[in-house]
Amino acid sequence: MRAVCEAVPAPVNVLAHTGRSMGGVVEAGAPRVSAGGGLTWVAIGAMASAATEIAESGSFAPLAAEVRTRDWLG
Repeated sequence: MRAVCEAVPAPVNVLAHTGRSMGGVVEAGAPRVSAGGGLTWVAIGAMASAATEIAESGSFAPLAAEVRTRDWLG
């Protein structure tokens, strides 16, 4: 990653994944990080977990998950 950042005259965009850290990307010289489809898979995982719990318990309690979008969006 560092070699690419040093060799390319334009800003380099790095795809985030669990094997990287923001600090490592910044240290390598990449000014841009993209989550790509990663956040979609996190959301799908949460949905699948809730659906499984509903199916197994018969309770709709997982639908009461708190989503704090106002806090996050400001």
